[in-house]
This record gives sequence, C-alpha cells and structure tokens, in this order.
Amino acid sequence: MAFSLRRARFAGALTATLALAALTAAPAQAHDALASTSPADGQTITTNPGEVSITLTNPPTTGVPGANVLTVTAPDGHVASSGDVTVNGSTLSTEADIDHDGEHTVQWRAVSADGHPIEGTFSFTYATAGEGTETASAAATSPAAAATPSSPASPTEAAATAATQSGPADNTGWLTAAGIVIVILAVAVAYLLRRRNTTKNQA
Repeated sequence: MAFSLRRARFAGALTATLALAALTAAPAQAHDALASTSPADGQTITTNPGEVSITLTNPPTTGVPGANVLTVTAPDGHVASSGDVTVNGSTLSTEADIDHDGEHTVQWRAVSADGHPIEGTFSFTYATAGEGTETASAAATSPAAAATPSSPASPTEAAATAATQSGPADNTGWLTAAGIVIVILAVAVAYLLRRRNTTKNQA
C-alpha cells in the first residue's frame, strides 16, 4: 500500500514537472525571427531604393512606442534613414536616402507578439550606376588616338630611314670561311712537303 502511494506521488510530481517545462518552452518557441531583408544581406545595389525594410516570421507588437527600430548608417557614419518605422503586417520599413558609395549597415530591433524583443544587423553595398564608364571610354579612345596615321614621309626622309636601318653589311661569315680555307691549305702543303722529304731520305 505504501509502495503504491509512493508510485502515485512520483507520477504526480513527474507530470507537474513536464507540464511546467512545456509551459516554459512554449513562449520561447513563439518568439518571432527575421525572415528576409530588402536590400538582401550582402547585396550590391546600383540605384537608391528609397527605403529599407525587414520582414519577420510574424507581425511584431506595435503598441509600444519606439519598440520597433530600423537605422541605416552610411559608410561615412551618417544616418541615412529617417528614423520613422512603418509596420505593415510582418514587414517593418523606413525611408532611407542611399547616395553614398560603399557598405551600409542596418541595425534593427522589434518586439515579438509575445512581448520578447529581438534585434540584429545586416549590410548591403551601394555602387553608383555607370561607375568607371569615363575611365573605360578614355581607355578605349587612347589606342585609337595612338593609331591615327601620320603624314607620309618625304622621299628624302624615306631614303635616310632605309639607309639608317640597313646599316653596313655583315662580312663576318665570309671572313671566317676564308680563314678556314687558308688553314686547310697550309696544313695540306706542310703534309706534302713532309712526305716529300721522307721519300728523299729513304731513297
């Protein structure tokens, strides 16, 4: 009987513990989360979008003044957003004048439907449309200017240029060949004279 009573108490305590854990976990699972941003995180844009926005998994709480914040900071450190946040369903947006080239940082904060605050940051890069066009045009026109034909040279200048480029004839090959022939003839003559003297001595 005592054993059954202990089992009943243990079962009751276990049930109460599991119920408490379930109640504690439910609010945590209900917290909203960031679903998407515009511009997207890491995106490069070439035109001023006029506004920056984020979209949550659920509509945020709007009854607390200043609870929802979107701040866009330009590369030079100035705040490019207006400071006013508009909530449309799950989307929070703010007007922003994006006119500085470089990386912009967005800090956001919102209050979930369960009253839990969430926050985060993301960034995007603004690059002026057509940047580098003038440089590319200059590079394209420079070779054309370099290739502009000049006026033809006069006959006298052409003859002088040809004479300068031709230069004196190179006779090194002929001199080398003549030297080799002379050496061969000298060796042949010496051999014949030596052989002649040897024949005379033997006679």
